[in-house]
Amino acid sequence: MKIKHIFIGLGALSLLAGCNDYLDVDAPSKYDNATVFNFTTTADKALNGVYATILVDNSFGNTLYNSLQLNSDVDFSSNANETSQKDAPRRFDMTADAGSTEKLWNALYKSVESANEFVYNIEHSPLMEKGSNTYATAAQMDGEAKVLRAMCLYELLCYYGDIPFTFEPSFQSNNFYPAIVSRDSVYSAVIKDLEAAAPLMKSVNQLSDGVERVSKEACWAMIARMALQAGGYSLRPTENDDYGVMERPSNYKDFYKIARAYADSVIESGTHSLGNSYERVFTNECNFIVTNNDDPIFEIPFANGANGQFGYYQGPTASATNGATPHVYGEANGGVRVEAFYRFTFDSLDTRRDYVNGLWYYSQTGVPVMRAGGDYNNHNNKWSKLWNTNGLGATSTGATGINLPYLRYADVLLTFAEAENELNGPTLKAQEALKQVRNRAFKKDRAEKVDAYVAQTAASKEKFLNAVLDERKWEFAGENMRWKDLVRNNKYAETLFYTFLRYYAMAESQGGSSQYMDMVEEHDGHLWSELPSDIYSCIISNPGDSTGVELYPNKTLPIRFIVNAYGGKTPVVSPASYFTINNIPYHILSERDITGLSSSSNSVTQFDDYQPYAKWWLDAGYPSAQILYSLYGYIRGDENGNISIVKDGKAENINPQSINISQLPPVRYLLPIPSEAITRSAGAYKQHYGY
Repeated sequence: MKIKHIFIGLGALSLLAGCNDYLDVDAPSKYDNATVFNFTTTADKALNGVYATILVDNSFGNTLYNSLQLNSDVDFSSNANETSQKDAPRRFDMTADAGSTEKLWNALYKSVESANEFVYNIEHSPLMEKGSNTYATAAQMDGEAKVLRAMCLYELLCYYGDIPFTFEPSFQSNNFYPAIVSRDSVYSAVIKDLEAAAPLMKSVNQLSDGVERVSKEACWAMIARMALQAGGYSLRPTENDDYGVMERPSNYKDFYKIARAYADSVIESGTHSLGNSYERVFTNECNFIVTNNDDPIFEIPFANGANGQFGYYQGPTASATNGATPHVYGEANGGVRVEAFYRFTFDSLDTRRDYVNGLWYYSQTGVPVMRAGGDYNNHNNKWSKLWNTNGLGATSTGATGINLPYLRYADVLLTFAEAENELNGPTLKAQEALKQVRNRAFKKDRAEKVDAYVAQTAASKEKFLNAVLDERKWEFAGENMRWKDLVRNNKYAETLFYTFLRYYAMAESQGGSSQYMDMVEEHDGHLWSELPSDIYSCIISNPGDSTGVELYPNKTLPIRFIVNAYGGKTPVVSPASYFTINNIPYHILSERDITGLSSSSNSVTQFDDYQPYAKWWLDAGYPSAQILYSLYGYIRGDENGNISIVKDGKAENINPQSINISQLPPVRYLLPIPSEAITRSAGAYKQHYGY
C-alpha cells in the first residue's frame, strides 16, 4: 500500500520551508525553528517537504528518465533534424542557454538546498541532543535528508562533472554561489557524509512506510552507487578548454573498495531479495503495490493525479479521441523507447526480453497496431498505466503516481560483482552475485543459462566485466543507467560508434547490400543481416493468463499475436489454421469485434505483414534522416554517403572500416552550466568542454 501523507502535493514544502532556487536566490529564508524543530511530528512534515522537491517533472518525476536519458545501444530516441537543435541532449546537441540544462540544474539544486536547510536545522535542534528520547527518530530523518541530497548531487556530477558544492544552507552562509569543486572531492565528501549517517538509520523492516522512505539499506546502496561511479572514468576538462579527456582518479581503487564494502553490507543484511519475477516488480508499481523485502530498496513515491509520469511516457502509446480513450486506462504518450536492435541481444529464454520490448501500441479506437514500420525504436514496456488492473480512467493522462525504484537490489548485486572483479577478479562471490540476477531472468535451463554461462565468463577479468555490463544492459532499460555504465568503463564512444553503424548497415542492406554489415556483425557477434524482413501478426483476444503464461501484463485489452518476432519467415496462413496447428486456443478478433465500428470484413482472414526496416533506405539512395542524425552531436552521416565523427566541435569525415577504435574522441555527454547561472555568478563559474 502506498503512503499518502508525504506526497499530497508540494504544500508541505511551501508551508514549512522557504526553499529557493539554488544559485538563483532572491533572499535567504529558513524554517521557523520554534514551531518546527521542537517536535518530531512537525520535523517529519518538514522532511516531507524535502521529499516533495524530488517529485517534480524537471528532475526525478520525468526529465531524468525521458529527455535526459541519453541515447545508447539500449535507450534510444530517433531524430530526423539535420542541423543543430541546441536543446536535444539525447543526441548530444546542447547549448548553454538550452532550457533542458537550466531546468535540471535548478530542480536538482533546489532539492539540495532544501536538504541542506533541513539537515542544518535538525542537527541544531533539541531533537538531536544525544541521550534524548527523540535522538533516534531525529537521526533517522537526518539520514533520509542526506540520502536525498546525495541522489541529487550524484545526478549533477554525472551530468555536469565538477559542480558548485556546499553542505551549508544559503541562509546560514549568505553565499549563493559556492565555488565549483572537483568531482573527486564532492564524491568523497558525500560518501563520508553518508557513512556517518548510515549507522544511525533504521533498517527497512523498521520503517512503517517501508521502501517508500529511505532506509539504512538505501543509504548503503547509495554509497555503493556513488563510489562505483567515482572510481570509474569521466570526462574531465583540459587547459585548452576543448571537449576534454576521459580519465579516472589516481586513487580509483579506493572508491571501488568502498563500493564493494557497502554493496556487500546490503547483501549480508538479508533484508532484500529477488523473490518476485522481473515483470512483477514493475507491474506491482503500476498497481500501487509496495513490497518491502524484494528488489526495490528505495522507491520514489509519487501520488496518482499529483505527480510522476512513469507509465505515461513508458509503455505502449494509447491514443485518445476528444480527450478520452475507448477503455478505462486512459491516454499514454509512449515516447520513451528502446533501440531497435536491443531486443535481439537477449537470450531467447530470458524472460525480460518479451516483457520490456514492445512492438505495438493502441490506436484511437483501441486497436493494437504494430509499431515496427519505420519507427527506429520500440516501446519500453517496463512500466505502463495500461498495466493497472482497474485503470486510471478513460480521460487520464500523466501524473500517474507510479513509483520509480531508484535503488534496486539487482543493482547492488551487479555493483558488488563489478567492484569485486576490479579489485580481485571474478571471484566465487562475484560470480554468485551475477548468478542471482540471471537466475531470476531465466525460468528454465538454469544449469546452462546461469551456472555454465557465468563460469564461462569468469575465464578472465575482462570477460567477466563485459558479462556484468551486459547483464546491466538487459536489466535496467529505461532506468537511466546504461550511458553511465558505459562512461564509467570508458566504453561510450565505441558503443555509440557501433550503434550508428548498426542502423546504417541495416539501412544499406534494405537498399541492396551493406559495406559495413560485416564489421558490425563481427563486433556484435550477431548476424543482423538475417533479421526477419517481414513480421506476421494478427489481433487476438487477451488470454488473461488463462493459459498460465503471462503474455501481456494487461488482462483485458486485445493484443497483437506476433508469429515471428525474432526470426524466420513464417508463411502467411489463416490464423485459424496457425492456432489449430500450434494448439493455441485464442480467439481471433476483427476490428469490428474490438471497436464495434463497421469494417470491410467481419473476421481476419490472414496475418498482417509488417516490414520493420523497409523505410530505413530512401529511393534517393541514402539512409533516412533518422539513421543519419539521431546521434548528431557525436557521429552522423549525410546524403552523399559521408560519415563524420565530432571532435572538439568539428565534424570530421571518417572511414569507419579503417578507424582505430581506441582513438575515438570522447563523447561530450556532459551538459553546459546554464548561462543564467554563469551570469548570476559574476564570473565565479566558467564553462568547459568546448561550450
